[in-house]
Amino acid sequence: MQIKYLSQSHQTKAVNAITELFLGQNKQVSEYDIFDGEAVCSNVLTLHASTILENLQTIQKLNGVEVSQDLESLDFSIEMETGTGKTFVYIKTILELFSKYGWNKFIIITPSIAIKEGVLNSFASMQNHFKNEYSFAYDYFEYDSSRLSTFKHFIRDDNLQIMIMTIDSFKRANTVLNQPQEGFMGIPKESLQKTNPILILDEPQNMESDLSKNSISELHPLFTLRFSATHKNYYNLLYSLNPKEALEQGLVKQIDVLALSENQTINDVYINVLRIEIDKTTKRPIATLELITKNKEEFVKKSIKIKGNESLKQKTKNSIYNGFIVDEINLKEMFVQFENGLKLELNEINGKVKRQIQEQQITEALQLHMPRFEELKKQNIKVLSLFFVDKVANYLKSENGWIEEYFEKEFDRLKVNFESFNSVDVKDVFASYFAKRKSGFVDELKNNDSDRKLEKETYDLIMKDKEKLLSFEEKTSFIFSHSALKEGWDNPNVFFITTLNDTKSEMKKRQILGRGVRLAVNQEGVRINDKSINRLTVIANESFEEFAKGLQLEYEAGGQSNGTTVNNLKKVIKSKLKTEFLRESEEFKQLWNKIKAKTIFELTLDTQKYKENVISRLQNIEVKEQKILKQFGSLQSSMSWHVEDERNFALNFEQSLPNIVNIIEKEIGISRKTIIEILSAVDLQPFIKNSDEYIKKAIESFDDAKHQVLIDCEGITYKENGEYYEFKNIFPDEQNGYDLQECQKGLYTHEQYDSGTEKEFIKCADRFKFFTKLPSRFKIKTPLGTYNPDFAVIKYDESEGSFVVETKGSEKERDLRDREKWQIEYAKKHFKLIDVQYKMKKNCNDV
Repeated sequence: MQIKYLSQSHQTKAVNAITELFLGQNKQVSEYDIFDGEAVCSNVLTLHASTILENLQTIQKLNGVEVSQDLESLDFSIEMETGTGKTFVYIKTILELFSKYGWNKFIIITPSIAIKEGVLNSFASMQNHFKNEYSFAYDYFEYDSSRLSTFKHFIRDDNLQIMIMTIDSFKRANTVLNQPQEGFMGIPKESLQKTNPILILDEPQNMESDLSKNSISELHPLFTLRFSATHKNYYNLLYSLNPKEALEQGLVKQIDVLALSENQTINDVYINVLRIEIDKTTKRPIATLELITKNKEEFVKKSIKIKGNESLKQKTKNSIYNGFIVDEINLKEMFVQFENGLKLELNEINGKVKRQIQEQQITEALQLHMPRFEELKKQNIKVLSLFFVDKVANYLKSENGWIEEYFEKEFDRLKVNFESFNSVDVKDVFASYFAKRKSGFVDELKNNDSDRKLEKETYDLIMKDKEKLLSFEEKTSFIFSHSALKEGWDNPNVFFITTLNDTKSEMKKRQILGRGVRLAVNQEGVRINDKSINRLTVIANESFEEFAKGLQLEYEAGGQSNGTTVNNLKKVIKSKLKTEFLRESEEFKQLWNKIKAKTIFELTLDTQKYKENVISRLQNIEVKEQKILKQFGSLQSSMSWHVEDERNFALNFEQSLPNIVNIIEKEIGISRKTIIEILSAVDLQPFIKNSDEYIKKAIESFDDAKHQVLIDCEGITYKENGEYYEFKNIFPDEQNGYDLQECQKGLYTHEQYDSGTEKEFIKCADRFKFFTKLPSRFKIKTPLGTYNPDFAVIKYDESEGSFVVETKGSEKERDLRDREKWQIEYAKKHFKLIDVQYKMKKNCNDV
């Protein structure tokens, strides 16, 4: 099948935004010239920068995006939501720029092999469409370091040349382009520089490291066009089609979420016992566990050696392992036991609840897919379902995996009621795509030559089958792929996506949606524009609220709020200390002489009142019965969401109750005797009903009660220790940063802020006689660590004098994080000692 392409109005608008940027540029005659003894055909820009800026501002006003005040670089951003034809737009843009201005050297740079393979597939798929629209021929090719003859043609030929390459193929010094090669006057990159290529960056947010940016600039581009749905920074934004607009205009599928989750229990946390052995150094038993560890911003599986009494939470930097402290490693009986009661034998994988949820996900996916397949088959549209797994061994029967076998069993059980499937062999309806070395299947691909080749082979297979899967002649309608292959699968007829992960999906939500948001096509390859047909359902292994909020956070991180674009390219601001004010203001000197004092504290806990307070809190703990929660709902174009249906399924597993005394003793640090006395005075039925939720709330109760009694019963006493902050160490002569707000009455020309609330406070703080943000270096000691208040303020009204303000206050104190709430209570006692007013206000108008 050949997908049929049509130019849509939003795509034409994006193309025009780029081509009209260069109005006034004369069309160049393409012919080669000799540079340093080498034949080179290059791009030439004759248009003055002031004309480009004038054109840019006109286009930005027309498209309703932020207007650039100056032209800092010839980088231009185009924002298009996934599935709206970004690749189509930049291919058409290339053809238009050649047609209008004669520029003939273009390089498309991608951050990964997956995206590069998708671009090559798009060129092949769209070739007939553009052949009918443009009369001239063009060459497109994949850069191959082993075939530099094609690369030389790119440099010298005078017809339209388009090269597709990854950033990794040239950004490091040891790559072919950066080393002397036969047939080149110098290194190949120097020859390429002479062409002044026009660069198309596909997903530029993944090429923002200093190394990548320097490597790109070293290509000496004529200008650079940056295409993405999720820009990290905007450079002269030309056009924006954001998620909200794409959904409202019906340019992508509408989104539904079927969410399956549970009240997390100790039986849900992923732990795989790989080895139990004797440590050669200590001669004591150690265990090697596969755990989910935090690596920068991502969570990855990693094998870690664990000794007795070690905390999995500390070893992994992952909070899901809270309470997992090794109690015993038994070499004789080959098991590991934790203080929370969980016991795992060698080769046993923890996650009984997660397995049940994954089974339910597969069942739900089949139950949704089969009737939808029948329904849309009548309209000549084939339905596909995509499953992501994060561990091949969990899938393959041949490797003792369970997913493949469970899918086959459930398919055969459910197919009897559906004409399209009741006589079909299950082996014919599903296919899997996993990277495979000679030694076996791979879960994680490394950034080396052999694994890049392996990744390319896997994507070649995916792309080869992409359009074949759209035909009813091909029986396959269920596809299993590795979650590591998160790009490349963007088939327009994917209607259902299921994430079968050992932990909550580590794929970004927008990556998941991106695999299936494109509008569906029928058997003739024609796009379908019916919103009732174009609905994508994600079967997720987390609650509906978690999925929706996670998606919202991703939009905000990408510079989009409620699905609309916010320019997040920040400039460094320089702020200077107002030394003249310091010399003249006696009031500030008096305030500083007070607040510069450092204090220490002493604690005396009333044990009887503490016990009573804890018991009172524990008696009010309520827990939910442990069940699988099934929710179905829709995500709206405004990025709001609502749950339309909700029901529960009972869990089916035996759970060992953890040692609650040991856990509380470790977390809170009070005596076992006190803990036992307290627990003996309360009903522990909620603990039996849901031990994990109860323990979390019990720890909070023990902790909060301690701080409550210390505050209410004068159990904390502050006193000065004779030490002081040096002014110059807290307030340097200059401070530079991104988050600074200009002000008139501040200690600096621009005051720093840490939140939107603080920024708004600074904006209206010019009504004061003086104020300043207290930097993070200014700290007050509390039993919960150091605390940094927000602002020092002096009002015109002398009766109120000067004081310190905390802006994190809220009309509802429970909105504050518990830790910060108690720190503020302790800070009040510190400021009372040094005779400084301390106020908690929501904004500066309340001060």
